[in-house]
Order: sequence, then structure tokens, then C-alpha cells
Amino acid sequence: MKLHPVLLSALCLGLAGCEPAGEPADPPPGAPAAGGSSVTALLGATLIDGTGGAPVSEAVVLVDGTDITAAGARADIAVPAGARIVDVAGKWLAPGLIDAHVHFMESGRIYTKPGQIDLTHLVPYYEEVAWMMQRVPVTFTSYMCAGVTGAVSVGGPRFEYEVREQARARADAPDVYVAHGPVTLVPAEILFPPFDGDMSVRSVMDPANAIETIRQGAEWKADLVKSGYLGGPFAGYEEDYAAVHEAIVAESAVHGLPVTSHVTELEPARVLVELGVDSLQHLPLDAPLDQAFLDLAKARGVVVAPTLAVWKRNFVDIYDRSFDLLPIEERCGDPEVIASWYEVDELPTPPPEVMEVFGASITVAAANTKLLLEAGVPLAAGSDTGNLGLLHGPSLHYELKLMGDAGVPPADLIVAATLNSAKIAGQAHRVGSIEPGKQADLLVLDADPLADIGNLQAIGQVMKSGVLFDSATLRPPAG
Repeated sequence: MKLHPVLLSALCLGLAGCEPAGEPADPPPGAPAAGGSSVTALLGATLIDGTGGAPVSEAVVLVDGTDITAAGARADIAVPAGARIVDVAGKWLAPGLIDAHVHFMESGRIYTKPGQIDLTHLVPYYEEVAWMMQRVPVTFTSYMCAGVTGAVSVGGPRFEYEVREQARARADAPDVYVAHGPVTLVPAEILFPPFDGDMSVRSVMDPANAIETIRQGAEWKADLVKSGYLGGPFAGYEEDYAAVHEAIVAESAVHGLPVTSHVTELEPARVLVELGVDSLQHLPLDAPLDQAFLDLAKARGVVVAPTLAVWKRNFVDIYDRSFDLLPIEERCGDPEVIASWYEVDELPTPPPEVMEVFGASITVAAANTKLLLEAGVPLAAGSDTGNLGLLHGPSLHYELKLMGDAGVPPADLIVAATLNSAKIAGQAHRVGSIEPGKQADLLVLDADPLADIGNLQAIGQVMKSGVLFDSATLRPPAG
């Protein structure tokens, strides 16, 4: 059985050769072309701008430095003299994807959740933590390879903030948006083991304590706040969840931080929406969504990330190793993560009746996703990557596949994985669509994703903050 020693971690962190990096297909943003212009013009593709509007054929997108300055029909936009021309005729342009639910404190490896599958006798948790910490550069490459130019970390230890800083220092990394939390009444120590000396949830005792925690997040320059009602076996700790969430929402508003909330039960979801949370992570699994809830969610403009992938991969596929990886998961997924799924011959499996509940949850989640769509509630795309059987970066495409299987059309899926995911992070003013004034994060595709969402995997080039990368240079190293 292959285990992953961490003795080389310190060396790898200090050597550039350990960090895979994509090679830009053009000069740095703002560098003048031969004619003296700093503008890059992408000409001739069909533009899918991420707003949900009709595609524009024979389009032009102008990029100056890190930002988009114009986007639309070729006949309506003048290309500056001396601009660097990128011929994308016969291609499709779409916004860079944003995963609305990730955890960098989890790797997707079989060893990453000892509270669910305890293999610490094979790989102690501190070794798993060290492996994740030194593997961050490869993780970034997997995101970029999959066209995921933004990732919303929905809470965890201080490490999540450290990952954000590492991403900011690289041209070939996604933007990372960090939620402070999860803020919960459930004691941290019964949920996750310590991660490099820090706890992975922010447990509070009462509303006053919750306010202090939100202020801490503001001091740490969080991008948003993650709260949670866990329910089930933890409901006994959460009797005062409404009062605590009222305080969370109010204090977060003081600091201009959107609130996204974990919930998997209908009545608590209703309460959280009434209290003013901005988005929901997961969705109720205990009952079909009723019309009153759907009307409330639509009226409040709440964005919902169904996270269908986690119910399938983390709770079913991991036990029988029945993964049906997408081509982009095989191409862009971390090979060491994939290999780990097969390193243990037999895993401790939940009883059959529990597995039946997991299977039923998948069915309910898909049905409720369609109800949200039909009611006009905005959907985002979040994979809950980091959980068992999910791959940082490309598993967002698996989430899109499952949402499509649930009845969400490709046009809505594209908005879900771009602009609506940006809304969850409070970043829709800056990213999530191909519009003037926004950051130049976009994909050059070889096939039409409006015809088949699987074509979103046909990535020829990735532009991140105005820098264009050939997809062939964005590959994680072989395991």
C-alpha cells in the first residue's frame, strides 16, 4: 500500500521546482504589444457573458491590464490600433468558473476525514495536514486546469486565510474568497480534530460570543461569513440557533460581510432565510420544499448552492469505489488524491439502513434543486470539494453534471457556476461575468456549453486577471 510521507514537505515549500506553474500564452497584463498598445483583443468567438443573456456571435472582448474594457458584437466595438490580437474564431468565450463551496482544510483523500473514516493508524492526521499544506501549489494548478478561476472557502482553520495569501502571490492560481466560520453552537472538538493548532469551526455559546467571532473575522479581513445549523444528532446544542443567527446577520451587516449558511432541514432553512442570510449551502433533505419556502427564498433573493456532488461522492461512492470520473477530473484532478481512494482494500462501511438514507437524500436533493429552479430562486454551483471522493478544481464540473441531471438547463448552469457563485462571495461587482469593468477571468472553449454543459470541459485557454494560459500547460504533476 502506498502511503504519502511528509519528510520532503519543508524542502518542497522552499523550491520553485516543486510548484507547478502554467506558462502564460501572452506577455504580462499591461505589457504593450508591438504597436505600443496594452490592450488584448479576443476576436471572433461566440460570447456567453455569464449574465444569462443571449450569446453574441462574432464577438470581441477587449482586455487592458487585469480588466475587461469592452465586450460585445464585433460591429459595435472598435479595436484599438496596435492591440494584441487573439484569434478565437470558431470558439466560445465563457466567464471563469467559481466554485461556491470548497474546503482547503480537506484534500479529498481517503485520509482527510477521520471523523467519517478513521484511517489514522495508517496515516496520522498530522501527516495528512502536512501533506495538504505542502500540496497547495498543485491544488491551485488543478483549479486553473479545470477553468475554475475562483473558489469560495466556506470556513475552516486559519489555514484557509493562508491559502488565500498564497493564491494572491501567484498569477496561475484562482482567486480565493474566505468565509469566517463556520460559526456554530456545536462544540468544535466533536466535529473535527485540530488543524495545525487551530480549530476548523468557530464555536460560540450565545449571541454575544457570535458578535465577537464576526468581529474577529472582520479583523482577519474575511470576505464573507459562514454560519451553520447542523441539526440531526447535533440539534441539542442548537436550541438558540435563531437568536445566534440574528446576531450573526446583524453584525455581519455592520462589516459589510455577506452571510452564507449551512442547512439541510426545511424549518431551520426557513428561519435562516427569514433572519436575512444571503445564501444557503446545501438544501433541505428532510422534505420537499413547500411553496411558502420557495416564495420566501425568491422574495429575499437568497442564492442556494445545492452541493449535490457531496451526497453522491462522499456518502456513497467512496465506500464502494464506484467513481465515474469525468474526463476533466481525470485530466486535472490531483493524481495522488485519486490514487488514495484505492490504497485501502476495505473501508468501514455504514450499516445498510444508513446507506439507504444517503441514497434517499440524493433523490430529495435533486428534486428540491429542480423546485428551486422552477420557482426562480437563483442557484449557485458548489462542489463541497475537499470531502472524500471530490477533487479540488475539476469536481465542480461533476456538480454541474448532477445539477443538469436534476433538470437545470446549461444556460442556468453557466450562470450558477459564474455570476451566482460570485454573489455568494459578495464579489459579483468584480467577477463572475464578462462585462466592462470586471476582472478578465474567462475561458476559451472548443465546443458550445449551451448545447451540452459537458462542453464546458473543452477548455483551450484560461485567462486569469488578463493573463492567458494555454490549457496544456495547466496540468498537475503525475502521481
